[in-house]
This record gives sequence, structure tokens and C-alpha cells, in this order.
Amino acid sequence: MRKGYILPVLLAAVFALGSFSPVFAEIGNNTDTDDDYTYYYIDDDGKYVEVNGDNSTNTEEEDEDAAFFDAFSTSWFLDHPGQRVYTITTASQLQGLANLVNEGHFDGYAANRYEDFKGVTIKLGRNITLKEDFTPIGRSEEIAFRGIFDGAGHTILGLSVNENGGYAGLFGYLDGTVRDLTVEGTVDSSGPVCGSLAGYVSENGIVWNCASGADVTGKAKTGGIAGFNDGGKIAGCMNYGDVKGTLKVGGVVGENWGTIMKCGNRGEVRSSVRGATTYGTGGVAGRSVSEYSVIDRCFNAGNIFSGTEGTGGVVGYMNARGSEVTSSYNTGHIVVHNNSVIKTDNIRGYAGGIVGIAGVKGLKISDCYNAGSINNSDISGGVIGRYLNESKNNEEPFIKNNYYLNASRLKGVGSDFFGKAVNYREGTEKISPATLINAASKLGPYYVENTQSFYGSEGFPVLKWQVKLGKLETARLSNLTEKRQKSFDRFLLKHPTTSRKEWPILMFFDYSAFTTQAIGDFYEK
Repeated sequence: MRKGYILPVLLAAVFALGSFSPVFAEIGNNTDTDDDYTYYYIDDDGKYVEVNGDNSTNTEEEDEDAAFFDAFSTSWFLDHPGQRVYTITTASQLQGLANLVNEGHFDGYAANRYEDFKGVTIKLGRNITLKEDFTPIGRSEEIAFRGIFDGAGHTILGLSVNENGGYAGLFGYLDGTVRDLTVEGTVDSSGPVCGSLAGYVSENGIVWNCASGADVTGKAKTGGIAGFNDGGKIAGCMNYGDVKGTLKVGGVVGENWGTIMKCGNRGEVRSSVRGATTYGTGGVAGRSVSEYSVIDRCFNAGNIFSGTEGTGGVVGYMNARGSEVTSSYNTGHIVVHNNSVIKTDNIRGYAGGIVGIAGVKGLKISDCYNAGSINNSDISGGVIGRYLNESKNNEEPFIKNNYYLNASRLKGVGSDFFGKAVNYREGTEKISPATLINAASKLGPYYVENTQSFYGSEGFPVLKWQVKLGKLETARLSNLTEKRQKSFDRFLLKHPTTSRKEWPILMFFDYSAFTTQAIGDFYEK
């Protein structure tokens, strides 16, 4: 072996080390054998060198199998009826899945039988690279995917969706579960709903433990992970791609009527349209507008460029009693543009560090902080831009324990029921950056300190689910030389495809310390 030391890459994530920018890193398939991990060593020049190659490379026999299935892209299912689990490994098989759901097939009895795969698991056996435009899986409430799509830690590369009128995403209409999957590529739509993993997520839909590096461009209801969450659950997901739409645009979800939990956005978010009732551009969700809508333990670190009336670091617009934004934070910067010539209440630009417009009394905003700047808004607040609390009482019991930086020169609420900027004594508090760095205990049990900035956020507190480094690994990372830090940065930038969680890379400089034991569940027990 050449000189240097071994670097096992166990888990990959976005990770700020020194002056690093958050980027992806490559990991092996998520199975139990050592061969499923990719190893690298650092030579004497500080360069990262691959030791055992890409374990996902096809053998000659596998290439022949792939060619066979390319010619019969639905035979994996039609020739083996009644199975509970099917494994697919090629682009043609993946498109065959879409065809079975969307177009149906002749089964000897019905001229066109549609498959919804309810009770069936479709599992990825390896990374898949798409080289042609992809047709989204599922296109309506009647024609939808209702099974489980298990990415098994793999990545779909080269996703290219160009949708003119229907639901756009890897899944157009999702009535089942997508889990443990990363997608890379582009989704472009002129239709009503657009997202990378799913356009429309029904009340039965679940997107769990997924990540997107895809750039998403749409109109209304455009999100980095999903366009519209209609009562479903999106949990443990990260978006790194840029998201651009006209209105109702969010880094994770465009419009939310369900649950978004333990999710984050690091991509840029842009919206362009202003006019009465088009509220909603946010770092996590553009709109969260049902009494059951919940955004919990989420964050945004992407910059937001908004043309809509309501812009928030976490949520652009909320208007339902019972809806919640809890234990979430924003470090992205907000810029409001396209200010209307006529300044009325309906078309002013309101921006808040957490919520742009809170349109009703009785919604909950608690245990949140904003460390991002707000620029060019007509009216802005450190926590809430506009709050229609429907009360002469400025003390709102549902707005509790929220913080923003004193450098902003803002009030916690930019405009209340009477059009005045106010601070609630217990609800919004202006603090210094130094105080915020040490405010994890103030913010509540879901936060931890980040004083060495290992997880980005300029040293401000982060959420517990983001943190997986122990003291030993932290110490070793602290002792990396500047030369090796730069080399590490170059390595990460060259491998942008398969990070699935907001986990830092664990490095063991003593090879004997390497273990394939799992590092624990994504969710706290």
C-alpha cells in the first residue's frame, strides 16, 4: 500500500469544516458487508485516493442482465406475479414501474390493468443513472403509487422531468411511501404542483429519510422535496438543490397541509409573483395552511429571493388555528423584490425571520430562532413579518420563546393587528450573536450547542438530529492540518451525489478502529 493513512467514509453529510461550504460526499451502499463501503487514503501530498474502486460498477454478467431487462422493462414484475418485494437495478426497469402505474397493461382479462403496488415493496438494488427524460410515477388520485419504494440508500442520478400539465417529480402522485433515497438532476414543470421526490403527497403519503440535489423549477406549489403535502408526512429529508417558482415556493415543500419533521434546506429559494392572495415563500415551506399542519425541528440555511407578499425564513404564510412551527431555525438571508407600486395591505411585501405572515390568532410559533438578515421588505420582523392576532391584547400565548439577532434593528413582529411593530415579552426576544451561540438550553431540549461550527450555522445552535459526532471524532477533526482540510474539501466537491442525511463524515485515522456497526437510528429513541 502507498504511504498515507486510511479514511473509511462511513456516513456522509453536509458539513462545515473550517471554511468549508456545505457540500455532498459519496458513500457506499447501505448494506452489512465491508465491500459496500468505499475506502480512500490520503497520500503524502494530502490527496484523497480511492482504494478499492466503486462497488456499484457492473460486472459483464450484470451488464448482460441489464441489457435483457432493458428490452423487457416490465418483465421483472409481470413474469413474477404475487411477490411482496421486487428489486430493480436499471433505468428501464424504473421507467417500467412508471408505465405499470400510469399506463397499465393487458392481463388477459382487462384491456388495461393499472398497478398501484399497494402492499408491495419496490427496492433499488444499486444506483441508477437516467439518460432520458423520465415520466413521473403516478398521475392522479385514481392512478397513483400506493406501495413502498425503498431506495436502500441508493441514488437516482440524471433525473430529468419536463412536465407540461400534470404533477411533476420522480413520483407525480404519491399515495404510498418513499424512503432512503437520494435524487440528482432537474425537475421542470409548467403544471400546478412540482417537487423532486414527489409532486403531490396524499394524506397516506410518506417521504422518509430522503435527500435531493435536484434543481426544481415550477409555478405554484413548488418545493425541493415535494410540491404539495396534502396531509401526509415528510420526515428526515434534506434538500440541497435550488428551488424556483412563481408563488407558494418552499425549500422542502411548496404548500403544506400535513407534517414536516426533522427536515432541512440548504438550496436557494426563489419566487417571482405578487398579487392578492398569492402569499407564501419560505425556506422550509411556502405555505402551511391547515389546522393540522406541523413544521417541527426543521431548519433553513438557503438564501431566499422572494416576490410574494409573505416571506419567511421557515414558512412564508400560515392562516389556520392549530397549525404549528416549533423548534425550527433560519440562518439564510431574505431578499424581497418586485415591490408593488400600489401599497395596500394585500400586496405589501411582509417578511419574517421565521414566518412571513401569520394570518390568524391561535397558531403556534415557539422555540425558534432567526439569524438571517431581511432586506428590501416593505414591513419586516425578526420573527414574524405580519401577525393578524385579532386582539387588542399584544401578549399572545401561542407565540413563545423565539429569538432574533439585535443587529437587525427590527421588532420581533413587524406589524400586528393594529399595524404596529411590537415585541411580545415572552414570545420574541432580541439577543446578541454571542448570546445566541450559547442559547441552546434556552431554545429547548431539541437543540445542542455548535460553538466550533462543525455543523455550519456560524456557531449558532443546531438541532440534535443534525449532530452525530462524538467527542473523539470532533477532536480529530479539530486537528486536521489546513492542507488536508483543503484536500478534504476538494474530495467532497468531486463526489456530490449520495449524501442522504445531515450527518458529518466520521473519520478514523487508525484503520483498526474501523467498524461497520450502525451509528444509530436517524430518529431519537
